Amino acid sequence: MWASLGYHWLQGKNVEDNKRWRAMGGYYYRLINRADEELRIGATAMTWHYDRNLSGYTLGQGGYYSPQRYLSFGVPVSYAWRNPDWSVYLEGSLGYSWARSDDERTFPLSSVNDDIVNYYGGAQGNIDGTREGDNNQGLGYLAQALVERRLDDHWVLGGGFTLQRSEDYSPNRALIYLRYSFDPWQGNLPLPVNPLKPYAEYR
Repeated sequence: MWASLGYHWLQGKNVEDNKRWRAMGGYYYRLINRADEELRIGATAMTWHYDRNLSGYTLGQGGYYSPQRYLSFGVPVSYAWRNPDWSVYLEGSLGYSWARSDDERTFPLSSVNDDIVNYYGGAQGNIDGTREGDNNQGLGYLAQALVERRLDDHWVLGGGFTLQRSEDYSPNRALIYLRYSFDPWQGNLPLPVNPLKPYAEYR
């Protein structure tokens, strides 16, 4: 069983500030639980809340998924295997999600908007326009594969991909990396694979 609770304050240059809280939890049951092999099935739940909907790409928006309410449930299945030279991790998940995004000003930074209006002699254009929010729900899935290969006592080559699909949220990610150990290591590789993490996923 696991759980995570977080609160974040997001800031940027020429981007409206935002606040986020999220809570996640889940339970896993090991169908296979050996030193070099694992098969797990579980259930997960997640909820997010962002103060502002800044998913647009106009000046002042953040360009990131930021619903005012997000709720999802999932059933993940994962398999991991290793030996001294290889480590493999496979994961699949099927889930249901619901999200609501509020209306938001197309250009949310009032101070920057005033500067633009003054610079262009009072021309308003659509600077006070609004981008409509929405509600959506539906099924989604995740597929992930990761692998590491020992090259010698110091170097390990790793790579993999992650594919996610749900309503209005469909990120893909692929990675390849080299890991160097200062001390020689001849034991088994990690189980499961422990890849490099994108900066945005650090807590």
